[in-house]
Amino acid sequence: MVSSSTTDATNAHNSPKSVKSQTEYYSAHNMNFRLKTLVIIIVAFATMAPVCVLSGGESTTTTSTIAISPGALVEVVGEYAEVRVHRVNSDNLDLKATFYNGEFIDFYTRSFTPEPSNHFVISAKTGGSGSKSANSIIDLGIPTGVHLVVRTTNRPISIDSATLSTASLRTTDGKISVINSSGDYDLSTTNSEVIVQSVDGKMNIATTNAHVWFDGVIDVGNNSITTTNGDVAVRLQDGSNVTVSGTTHNGDVTINGGSKGIAKDGDTATLEHRVENGSATLVITNGPGAIHINPDAIAVFDGDS
Repeated sequence: MVSSSTTDATNAHNSPKSVKSQTEYYSAHNMNFRLKTLVIIIVAFATMAPVCVLSGGESTTTTSTIAISPGALVEVVGEYAEVRVHRVNSDNLDLKATFYNGEFIDFYTRSFTPEPSNHFVISAKTGGSGSKSANSIIDLGIPTGVHLVVRTTNRPISIDSATLSTASLRTTDGKISVINSSGDYDLSTTNSEVIVQSVDGKMNIATTNAHVWFDGVIDVGNNSITTTNGDVAVRLQDGSNVTVSGTTHNGDVTINGGSKGIAKDGDTATLEHRVENGSATLVITNGPGAIHINPDAIAVFDGDS
């Protein structure tokens, strides 16, 4: 026999009002669970997002300082990335990277050894549907004696007041300039000029459809300058010790403002010139285009006057 109190409790539990309350409770509980799950998913995606995320042409900047060992190898790999290098009076590599439309730039750095690193890589590549509007500027302060390798596209590379062991700099459709520096340089671009001023060291330069301007000392090793559809002007500063040879067609050729050391055959001209005992070599290949050795003035350095 069931007591009346138990029966009343059971009836109260099963009453329409009680069932409705339970339904509301479970509905609210499930909604709360779903909201929590949605929040967790959003947070998870947020943690996977790139560090530099700005759109509409705005910029983001990141900086860091890395201890590197003497004679370390520093590599920069970029797309639509301008690279600027200068010397610092320390054993640290100073990095400043600025990104435009950074959501389309995959940027990272990596050291292959513990600090002080002897091999450090900086990468700034573009990707995605808006990658054509994305670009970077990589500013590097580099200690003396570093081996530098730069590979980028569609943007210039500039070296100012750096003392490097070696530098291999390559871009496409971007100007290269090396000023007030020393080291062995391998410079390559396309459709853009190369400017080298007040530089001491071995030099190999290649471009197309553009001028090459050189003002510096050549006194060691095998050196070369190659272009097409552009002029080559070379000023050999005091201290040079080099034998210069060259060939071009459909272009003027002068040495010290004159024609001594120049031979012509139709539209082709060759030249030979020696400074001191000529221990180093410089081979110049052009055409069509002019070659001038020690001209009275080089406009890019001296102005138009």
